[in-house]
Amino acid sequence: MAPIMLGYKETPFEAMHPGEFYYELLVSGRLKIDPAKRIKEPVTLQDPCNIIRRAGAAEKFRYIVEQCCEDFREMYPNREHNFCCNAGGGLAVLAQWISHKARGNRVKAEQIMATGAKIVITPCHNCNVGIKDIINYYKLPVKTMFFDELIVNTMYIPEEMLPEEG
Repeated sequence: MAPIMLGYKETPFEAMHPGEFYYELLVSGRLKIDPAKRIKEPVTLQDPCNIIRRAGAAEKFRYIVEQCCEDFREMYPNREHNFCCNAGGGLAVLAQWISHKARGNRVKAEQIMATGAKIVITPCHNCNVGIKDIINYYKLPVKTMFFDELIVNTMYIPEEMLPEEG
């Protein structure tokens, strides 16, 4: 997907979504999750349209969430059939349309609530903004969390890398 968006037939470098990079780090053992830090609250995952439909990252993203969280709950439908967050393609930055988009995304609010999750994991910035707009509009008792935040909050940090107390 990146070569097309950057105007290349092929890029002179490898481009990947951060979630795919985290997946590689976890699978290779270069990044470890601390079992004591795993998220205990129920979570669900927003499948970002482009990266799921064009790059097939759905299973990699689920692997990350399952490693970092104790209670992962799927939305239905999911993967390439998941309902859009309504913020892709730059719509996330159009403030004048926030309430209109959120009103039109009642089905997404219902989909999130049906999971019973307290956290929606969002691998995409636009999805994070779109889901937050829905949460705020419908006053849903959930919050969002980026993959980066999920990894940082649950990763194992070797003792020699911990900050000194004092």
